[in-house]
Amino acid sequence: MLLTVVTASRSGAIGSGLTYEADDASQARRDIVPGSAVRVPLRKRIVEGIVIEVMEKKMKTEFDLRTIKNVLGGSPLLTEAQMKTVRWMADYYFCTLRQALQAWLPPPPWSRLLPSEIVTFTSAKNDPPRGKKARAVMEFLMGKNNVPREEIIREIEGSAAVIKRLARQGFLNERRHINPVMRNPLPETSTFLRTSLTPAQSSAYRNIKNERRPSLLFGVTGSGKTEIYAALIADAVRDGKQAILLVPEIFLAENVIDRFAEMMPRDRISILHSRLKYRQRKEEWRRIHREEVSLVIGSRSALFAPLRNLGLVIMDEEHEWTYKNEQSPRYHARETAEELCRNAGAKLLLGSATPSLESWSRAKSGNYSLVRLPDRYGGNPLPHVTIIDLAGAEFGGNYPFTAQLISAIAVQLKRKEQSVLFLNRRGAASALLCLQCRRRVISPESQLPFTVHHDKSGVPYLMDHATGVRAPVPALCPHCGSAALREIGAGTQRIEAILKNIFPDARILRADSDTLATTDQMRSLLQKMKKNEADILIGTQSVVKGLDLPNVTLAAVLIADVGLSLPHFRAGERIMQLLTQLTGRSGRSKPGAVIIQTFRPAAAEVVAAATHDTERYLDDEIKVRLHAGYPPAASMIRLLIRGPGASEKANRLYVSIMGANFRQGGAIKISVGPTIFGGGREWQVLLRGADPRELLLRFDMKGIVVDIDPVETI
Repeated sequence: MLLTVVTASRSGAIGSGLTYEADDASQARRDIVPGSAVRVPLRKRIVEGIVIEVMEKKMKTEFDLRTIKNVLGGSPLLTEAQMKTVRWMADYYFCTLRQALQAWLPPPPWSRLLPSEIVTFTSAKNDPPRGKKARAVMEFLMGKNNVPREEIIREIEGSAAVIKRLARQGFLNERRHINPVMRNPLPETSTFLRTSLTPAQSSAYRNIKNERRPSLLFGVTGSGKTEIYAALIADAVRDGKQAILLVPEIFLAENVIDRFAEMMPRDRISILHSRLKYRQRKEEWRRIHREEVSLVIGSRSALFAPLRNLGLVIMDEEHEWTYKNEQSPRYHARETAEELCRNAGAKLLLGSATPSLESWSRAKSGNYSLVRLPDRYGGNPLPHVTIIDLAGAEFGGNYPFTAQLISAIAVQLKRKEQSVLFLNRRGAASALLCLQCRRRVISPESQLPFTVHHDKSGVPYLMDHATGVRAPVPALCPHCGSAALREIGAGTQRIEAILKNIFPDARILRADSDTLATTDQMRSLLQKMKKNEADILIGTQSVVKGLDLPNVTLAAVLIADVGLSLPHFRAGERIMQLLTQLTGRSGRSKPGAVIIQTFRPAAAEVVAAATHDTERYLDDEIKVRLHAGYPPAASMIRLLIRGPGASEKANRLYVSIMGANFRQGGAIKISVGPTIFGGGREWQVLLRGADPRELLLRFDMKGIVVDIDPVETI
């Protein structure tokens, strides 16, 4: 029997595995399946590896194959369905098998993920051995069976080497077996899994339940999608299956955990996200692998939880760009979840009030079933939306607050109701401008304007959000040497300062990546809002995604145009989604209002959000994409070239691919250029068309980042 094994070695040359042989006489060979952890010889060492493929028929080879040493643990680390998905990821996303496995497994040693192996000893001879320590060991074992090695060593100091010698000389019988794991089974009664649905929710639930295809649940904000998720999860658990609930951000995992903790014991739920410490992640991995968990909640990486009996995967807010991984493997959770569910025979449900164009297109074409929830839960009306044209507005020193918005916030405070304010830019100011030469201070790394931040002491500093580089505020303009430097624009820090000046008694919270560094901070912020211990929540994208805060009756976007003019084919779609999601934060349990401030009140994205007409916008946008030849009307691949000589390498690659494309009829559209955030040191080649993958198979992609179905293209 031949095995393809990906070893723990970091060598890129063997990233897709080596071929080994399993000894036909070995008892362990019957336990080897894809996903098994093994120990194999590699050069002069013995290393761990994961079996990728098992080939029963022995093929002819021109060289001798080495034999695996042994199989680790009593069960494979990953299931057959998961291993099929690993192989699919490596093929689809142009990465090695080792890179694909990195998404599924914690770093090696993998043996530590498995139940520990116990070595036990029993006396085999009554003859006394030579040596004081040896006789002490034999006396300790007298009349006992299967005593663990650790127990002997603990009782008789310095006996480790003696035990090994006695076993070799035949004085002891040695036995190896896997330590039995005490599982935490789900209680027999399942009454705690009950859920209550409205007639509209029940109809949607039945439509999803009876459909084998992936389903897209298109429900307006506040329509009660979470309750449908809960009902489907309850069904899966009752059937002895396990479920995954994906949310686009860690912030939202904290928001939904309480709801599902009402359904089942808290220890049957695992929370997975990137901010867990390594030891925590490893322990959660073990709990899931031991089948102690019925529901996994988390961000995109939770999709790779080692559930052995997967029955359901739910992607909430499926339109969010955070479901795309920007490091190898550059997977998208939607496509990967679809493949995993296909392999595992599980149901896939995508939910959103603002579906991605990709999912909407698949639903309209019949690849997904489309289920609608057009009304808010409990008959609550959608909020009234007011658009304020910022052109010509008077701000005084309170930019970007208009008098109308300030008045609306004052009314909220008098009513003791809460407001959520959204600005898609953190920091104190958007840039540092020289009043002499009218140029902004630029980051040398990305060639983009620095954003101004203030530390806790109020001292300003510069940050390049594209690269994470920080710098002190210069005394003089780097361009002309003038001292006339001024902070311009607005960020969340400056918004907070303005509000404190206007409303000194208001209780204000700020939610951005500067203030939400830990899950405890996220949990604390949510609790303060839910307990009415805060009046105003200011934030970036975190505040518009899926938060259910009953006392929020005013939601406002301070500048709706941020991001709308980016040279990106998804720019309009993203702004529409952000604005629509923002409107959904208001009036979820009582009548609410929304204010959208913009310099372009007639923009299609602003109008769609204000009129709650998402479906028309999506249909119109698909027509535009079809005409222009962009996803989802075409497939796209992004090739990134970085480092010294990036422009020359990119242009050479472009010419080569163009030549191959011409010979095939020129069906693929190809472009080349620097990325906006690369500072001239990163270039990209974009391919789009019916099947651009076919072209890539002709070229060596070594040293080139291959991004399949890219979310970013600028």
